[in-house]
Amino acid sequence: MAILQRWGASENAFKHINNRHPLHYHPGFTLEESENQELANPEVKEKQNLINQIKKRLNKLYKEVAKARENLNKDGKPRKNSKKEELKTMIQEEETKLNTANEQKRRLPEKVDASSLENYKSFKKIDNEGKNLFDLVTSSVWNARKQMVDLLRPFFNRQNELVDLFYTITECRGWIKSTKTEVIVRLEPLQQPRRRSAQIQFCRKLTSLGAQTPTGKWLVIEVGDSPLD
Repeated sequence: MAILQRWGASENAFKHINNRHPLHYHPGFTLEESENQELANPEVKEKQNLINQIKKRLNKLYKEVAKARENLNKDGKPRKNSKKEELKTMIQEEETKLNTANEQKRRLPEKVDASSLENYKSFKKIDNEGKNLFDLVTSSVWNARKQMVDLLRPFFNRQNELVDLFYTITECRGWIKSTKTEVIVRLEPLQQPRRRSAQIQFCRKLTSLGAQTPTGKWLVIEVGDSPLD
């Protein structure tokens, strides 16, 4: 509800929807073993990290060797124990490591079967059928309610009370009688004259739509006193 309370002029509408319909309901999911249990080989990432570290060290050595002074012997040959020669030797070692790491990475498979890994937990495939069915029912109920409120609107001129009146009518106590040709639903009349008048006209409107039960009986909705009195 936290986010629904920050929608400005729509706040009341969202609160109403949330109160009447379980928008935060999380249906259960069916989990099945996924046929695809492959994932990216973690060794490839580890090897790439090693390659990046070696390249970083090499770049640093390249800069140092470029700045280092060349110390020469009397015969004009570079001194073996000079700083520059040490850096060149280190560069050769790092380049060898880099070539080896690149070759090892090239030989690694990009994907591995997750079941071969330690602490393995298999991938689960989520079956959304239950959630999709719930979403369908929720949207159907919401759309049906909207259509019913539209049918009630011509009989009641207080628009801000219209939805409340609709729910009041649908929650009225009632009685059902079945004959050979009809299913009669009688609702208890509301107390307020204005609302009772809208209730009666609304029920007549619903009856005029000519709805039938699966067995072919006509649905009749009326307002009246208890037939049991």
